[in-house]
Amino acid sequence: MHYPWQLNQWRQLSSQIDKDRLPHAMLLSGPKYIGKYQFSLTLAQRMLCESPIGGYACGSCKQCHLVTANSHPDLLMVKPEEEGKAIRIDLIRALGEFANKTAQQGGWKIALIYPAEAMNLNSANALLKNLEEPNAKTLLLLVSHEPARLSATIRSRCRMVKFPIPADLEVRNWLSQVVGPQEDVGQLLEFSEGRPLLALQLLETDWLEQRRSLDGLLDDLVAHRSTPLAIAEKCLANDPLMTIDWLYSRVASDLRYGRTAVSPRLMFRYLDRLIQAKKLMQSSSNPNIQLLWEELLLNWQLLYIVK
Repeated sequence: MHYPWQLNQWRQLSSQIDKDRLPHAMLLSGPKYIGKYQFSLTLAQRMLCESPIGGYACGSCKQCHLVTANSHPDLLMVKPEEEGKAIRIDLIRALGEFANKTAQQGGWKIALIYPAEAMNLNSANALLKNLEEPNAKTLLLLVSHEPARLSATIRSRCRMVKFPIPADLEVRNWLSQVVGPQEDVGQLLEFSEGRPLLALQLLETDWLEQRRSLDGLLDDLVAHRSTPLAIAEKCLANDPLMTIDWLYSRVASDLRYGRTAVSPRLMFRYLDRLIQAKKLMQSSSNPNIQLLWEELLLNWQLLYIVK
């Protein structure tokens, strides 16, 4: 099933399915950790189901069992071999062969590309042929956290389905039911920037404690109880991209709730610097992460003591 905050998108697509107007390719876009991938699987199972009930997959037919067991021959999952790696061209070529074959179960063929922005240039160019020359009863689902990283040509050949961050009250109600009254739902929402699945992951891993620890270190830095060098060394022990995201989240939250006397212009400038630092970490230039963290933390300290 889809999540409660995805009801409007589900109704829209269900109507198109009922009217046989579903496009051959869709781009499901929105921030990470809001359930786009789960939505795409729910949609795929609905399309492959033999006897849908009330607009949803029945969950009990042969096709549903094959989807649940990750063994449906007419459902192709296209992902990087390792998280953070590129989707290579041979995987897209295999998708092309899959699309050209007759469905083994006599129904739809569905290919799910996740995350779509992981395709390199050659992979993206190879996908264009499938987008420009669609096969009958073949559905391409591209799931993307960063659709701007996809070429305009690919975006223009897909029907965009947007998944914004859900309303605060909707997420708060859902989280309260899932995690129980013992958890600080307000803090989870702040730390996850309103992304419900990230809030859950914070609880299910040690990320919540890591995030609280980072906030404490940043407070120590502002109060001169520690130094940028000392905290940079501690930051190196965590995932650098995740920590950059947390630092961005902290600044954005402080800006949103007016928890600093610094001018918004300086805060936004620092947010831009964090974006540049993240891109540098993701690049192939092999930056000195230690020095990068020291610079970011020194700027943080200066930012919060400027009057």
